[in-house]
Amino acid sequence: MVLTPKKLPRIDLTRWVLLGFLIIQGIATVAIAGPATGSDGDQDYWQALTHTHYIQEGSKGPIIYDFYDPNCPYCHEIYTWLQNPIHNKQIQVRFITVGFLTPSSAGKAAAILSAKDPLAALKLNENKFSTKGGPEGGIDPAPVTVLNKMSVVLNFNASLLVNKEAEVLGIPGASVPFLVYRQDGRIRYVPGLPDNKQWSEIIHAQ
Repeated sequence: MVLTPKKLPRIDLTRWVLLGFLIIQGIATVAIAGPATGSDGDQDYWQALTHTHYIQEGSKGPIIYDFYDPNCPYCHEIYTWLQNPIHNKQIQVRFITVGFLTPSSAGKAAAILSAKDPLAALKLNENKFSTKGGPEGGIDPAPVTVLNKMSVVLNFNASLLVNKEAEVLGIPGASVPFLVYRQDGRIRYVPGLPDNKQWSEIIHAQ
């Protein structure tokens, strides 16, 4: 499915699973995770992630970075998966907000990031996530004035996603979800939904 400013067709979650996660430049692949890859030289990238406008949930355990779009059904699924290990103090997750998947994504991303309590806004979006008439987060998009103010933050977040994911996948563009964590001293990446082995690594990240 090519992402354009035009009105998106009515779709359901089943079709999204078949199509796979969407690439920002219009490339579609299957929504399964690629191998968790990384190199010793990626510590600089990990450090750069600390400068994003992330939203943290959890205060104990290893850090997981999660790039997400407010209207992404796979991101919503991962958010749901992450709640138990967060509440059990196994991990702490830093959600990095981007907004490119649908025409309302950027406005919703801006609404979350500009909220007085961004974590509460993120939870509102996920708790009211709907798949009726197409996947869509539950928060209302921010006004254009707010979106303009948050554009620098959103562009910075997106730049870290686009550049690294293109390197990991060997495909120009970006997709969500995209998880980043450390295991055995190396940086690991999971584009798409983790498989069982990767999920176990994430929960026991170091």
